[in-house]
Amino acid sequence: MVQDIRPGNSTASPLNVSYRIGRLAGRISGRWLDVGCADGGYTQALLSAGAHEVLGIDPDAERIELAKERLPLVSFQVAVTEELPFPDDYFDGVWMNEVFEHVADEERSLAELRRVIRPGGILVILTPNRWFPFEGHMIQIGDYSFDHPSPVVPWLPVALSRRWTTARNYWPSDLRNMVARAGFDLESTQFVMPVLEEYPWLPGPLKRIYQRHLDRLHDVRVVRHFGVSNLVVASPRK
Repeated sequence: MVQDIRPGNSTASPLNVSYRIGRLAGRISGRWLDVGCADGGYTQALLSAGAHEVLGIDPDAERIELAKERLPLVSFQVAVTEELPFPDDYFDGVWMNEVFEHVADEERSLAELRRVIRPGGILVILTPNRWFPFEGHMIQIGDYSFDHPSPVVPWLPVALSRRWTTARNYWPSDLRNMVARAGFDLESTQFVMPVLEEYPWLPGPLKRIYQRHLDRLHDVRVVRHFGVSNLVVASPRK
């Protein structure tokens, strides 16, 4: 268990949303839960992608109020993954994008997610990938903090880097094993590339060329392992 984990910023920029949701083409239907919904950016995208109903939760009450203003017809509530306020077998899918690294209790969170996903439903979990050579969350070293990407930090020993980072990151194998131990059957393990949408100082033409070829990078064996995030799709074990 990690106690001092701070909530992260929303990654729901337009290109990032369409790119990440697009990795699940044809898999989104029925009732979904958006865990760590922030202001509802991915909630809205899940509805547009085929979900009949989406419920959103977030531990931050201010974010929930913003989500309610943005999507007044959607149900949002303050909740944490360790104690989900839903009955067993309630959801066809759970979307957990860049949230798992912030939860207080990983095992309890996965147990709760398994409880609320119906048989045949899916868990989609995205987390920071330790192969990606930059730490995207804030670094805190003593009285000094750095809120820009910090090179090499994810590759340092956990015993050292965990003192400085405000969120976890995961080797792909560690994340797969954790999800499997929680009672899920793994369907696929993928990687998500950075879209570079948040860096206006990058040369525009080069950035646009890169963004047009994002999907091709997933087929490059070595390059894809250095994606910014892991993407695991899993189903509750029968």
